[in-house]
Amino acid sequence: MPTIRRFLTPSYESNIPIFFAYQMLYNFMLFLPVWVIYIQGKFGLTMTEVTLNDSAFWITMALTEVPTGAVADTWGRKQSQLIGMIIATGSIVLFALAPVYPLVLVANSLWAIGITFISGAELALLYDTLRELGKENEYPKYRGRLQAMVLVSIAVSSVLGGIVGEISLVATFIITAGAMLIATFLVILLKEPPREPDSDTGENLNYWGIVRVTFGAIRQSPGLRYALLYASLMPLAGSAIQVTFMQPHAIAIGLPIAALGVIALGLRLSQFSGALSADRILQRIGEWGWLRLAPIVLFVGVIALGVFNSVFGIVLFALTGFASAVTMPLMESIILRQTPGSVRATILSVDSLLFRFMLAALGPAVGLASDFYSLPIAFIAVGVGLGFVIFWVMVRWRGVWDG
Repeated sequence: MPTIRRFLTPSYESNIPIFFAYQMLYNFMLFLPVWVIYIQGKFGLTMTEVTLNDSAFWITMALTEVPTGAVADTWGRKQSQLIGMIIATGSIVLFALAPVYPLVLVANSLWAIGITFISGAELALLYDTLRELGKENEYPKYRGRLQAMVLVSIAVSSVLGGIVGEISLVATFIITAGAMLIATFLVILLKEPPREPDSDTGENLNYWGIVRVTFGAIRQSPGLRYALLYASLMPLAGSAIQVTFMQPHAIAIGLPIAALGVIALGLRLSQFSGALSADRILQRIGEWGWLRLAPIVLFVGVIALGVFNSVFGIVLFALTGFASAVTMPLMESIILRQTPGSVRATILSVDSLLFRFMLAALGPAVGLASDFYSLPIAFIAVGVGLGFVIFWVMVRWRGVWDG
């Protein structure tokens, strides 16, 4: 009983386990392995139409990222997450029960808005909690643990999603909404860390002050600009393929619907391995050493998926998840240590904004290429194109690298 009471009493110490539990439930999304199959079967969509629907989702997220990030920095990271959880939970229920396709688009947009209220705010709250505990230098370690636990949640829900989807695709959405309701209650239990004042004025910034300081920091720091670009580009191909194109690709090479959950599990296990290995890899080869190696791993994984049009190609594609999982905590640490404390959530939202605008453009491009040519050719084109872009960013970033 004392342990339960201590867990329910808001404190910075209890923030850590509550935050981890909330994030695991928030990411327990049974519908992710089957959502493309669900809307294609219900509304008869082509892959191009699916990617345009997906693109609208990413564009909505991109347009609302910075405004909602500034909300978190202005009025509180906890409050922002609570608003986001309520919106996201309702949108998933609407997605499942929508009788006509336009309502699916509405649900998609609401889900995107809900996510943006959470995105950035959650990691800023974790960082500030560690700061209050005198552990901010341990952020990469805690972030790696969080990432590993979230990946376990995603992996388990992916397998269950495939199994439940064989019985009822709609049920995957309803069960997910139930898990998110419990996660919403956990958010209420979090203790909000105090806001840091602006370093120039010594006062708490208002909404427009947050926006001004955010873009001022990006404008004045080329190292921060290239870090944001690199952080957005690295997970781009892996995310687009895994979320939207892996399901039809797996079906095209002859795998059953139930196998989609197993594939999702395998990809998440690769990410889990990367998250647990991140600290050891970075200590061995250093930050810049990994930043140079990661794009090569990404290139090999994406190209292999197109060249080996089989399960073997999917196995090699899992390398992209490993590389992204190692890179994510490192890039967040690099970005956060170059960011004024008063605008951490907003800067992380800018990172998400860049990523989602890129994803909104990449998805339809891959969809069109797959409809006119084939998915394997589209995968090869993505791997080659992104490889060149990331190489250019690295060359420019290296010139202003300050470690």
